[in-house]
Amino acid sequence: MATFAESLITNFQALSLGQRIGVVVVLALAIATVPMLLIIGKEPELVILFSQLDSEDTRAIIQELGKQGVSYEVAEDGNTIKVPAERVHELRLDLASAGLPESAGVGFEIFDRTGIGVTPFTQQMNYRRALQGELARTISQISQVDRVRVHLVIPEKRLFASEQKPAQAAVVLTLRRGKPLGGTQVQGIVHLVASSVEGLQPGQVTVVDNHGEVLSKNSADKDAQLTTSQIATQRRVEHDLEERIQTMLDQVLGRDKSVVRVTAPLEFRQVEITEESFDPNSQVVRSENRSQEKVLEQGSRSGVPGVRSNVPNDLAPSGGSGPKEAKRKNETLNYEVNRKVSKIVEPTGAIQRLSVAVLVDGSYEAAEIAEGQADEATGEKAYVPRSEQEIQNLIQIVKKAVGFSDERGDQIEIINVPFETPVIPEGEDGVMASMQGMVATWGGFLKPVLFFLLGVMILWFVVRPVALNLSKPMEEAALPPQGGLPATVMDYEAQITETPQEQAIKLAADNPTVAAQVIRTWIKHDQGKKA
Repeated sequence: MATFAESLITNFQALSLGQRIGVVVVLALAIATVPMLLIIGKEPELVILFSQLDSEDTRAIIQELGKQGVSYEVAEDGNTIKVPAERVHELRLDLASAGLPESAGVGFEIFDRTGIGVTPFTQQMNYRRALQGELARTISQISQVDRVRVHLVIPEKRLFASEQKPAQAAVVLTLRRGKPLGGTQVQGIVHLVASSVEGLQPGQVTVVDNHGEVLSKNSADKDAQLTTSQIATQRRVEHDLEERIQTMLDQVLGRDKSVVRVTAPLEFRQVEITEESFDPNSQVVRSENRSQEKVLEQGSRSGVPGVRSNVPNDLAPSGGSGPKEAKRKNETLNYEVNRKVSKIVEPTGAIQRLSVAVLVDGSYEAAEIAEGQADEATGEKAYVPRSEQEIQNLIQIVKKAVGFSDERGDQIEIINVPFETPVIPEGEDGVMASMQGMVATWGGFLKPVLFFLLGVMILWFVVRPVALNLSKPMEEAALPPQGGLPATVMDYEAQITETPQEQAIKLAADNPTVAAQVIRTWIKHDQGKKA
């Protein structure tokens, strides 16, 4: 290494001033290019700080980022700001403490800045703003919601309940593209808002999207809700039947060799039947009541009224009647007639009728030429329809899969038709798919790797050749003698007749510096061989 460094210094000193300047400039540019390429290849990753901002919020956030000296980028739409990924969370906290963005609404922190002398009306309005902002923040946590605004109408308290007006609310949602809200999620938003505001009923909450379409359904739209639910249920049943048939046909015919469509109208009427029947031949005694009464009466006395007639020891006067007896019997039997009461509730969602349509592709065989040989060179194949027996077998399989019923009037139709498939050169689809997969997987690493390779190429093809040229010992040019060139041929021949030793001594006497350099080179060369 010491020899290499000394050779570089010696060769560099032997260059002229212009050559030295050129070498230094080239090396400096080459060395400076490598870190520049690395820096350019490794640009800071920018992520979205805020999106869908108003112009006022965008300007305020840009000013705040400029004060902090943070690099940022404003998207082409003008309402999206991007910052380096390593500082996005820190900046969001800083901007939130500064009350930005304001369009997102304020929460109950508005009461932290309440001053002295605030009127009750201002307090009421601040409370409404805070409640609207808190509800908007809560609803925005749903993954499908991009932006949300909440408007509350809270009437003043009245003395009489008959004069009290109900509270109302409106929610405007901006949904993310390709991510609609489900019916249950909309109802969840409605009940969330209704439960957060005193005196607000779910029927008084309206939810709309940014296109003006009403998402919430009130009690007056129950029929529409039921219809939507019924359609969704029918679609699920049809999709399940189609999947059953399709998976089975794919195992038999192969993928993309069949198309299945099922229509299954459902019966959504809720029927309740109550029957009451009597059996006159089956009687049971329910109650029995029997009573018997007997009355015995003695004969009455007759005669002249007076003491004598009432004296017991006297003989009974004549003219009276004998004792009397009366009987009465009452019997009551109550019978219960056998009665049967039946309550039948028919299930909803039963399949009324099945209609199954299936398209089946045929088979393909190599086309035959005149001699009966297959034309394998061109690769052309002829379409061969399936036999009737195969179609019947497929019909039986489909019937078993869907639960075919003649009583319902189910229909199954299977038609054999050739499918049109695009011709793709062999191997091209695999290459394209592999290239797309490679780009999707390694695309993020290609840019820094390319710039790194470019820097290595500069070092290898620019810096390395210059260093090697400088490290090589320079060939000493034959210097003419101080007296100039020989004047005549005889003088030149006289110089040639000199021995090498004489020429070396003469050269050393004329040019002692060059001679010392040559001797030093010889000594180093001999030392290198010995080493």
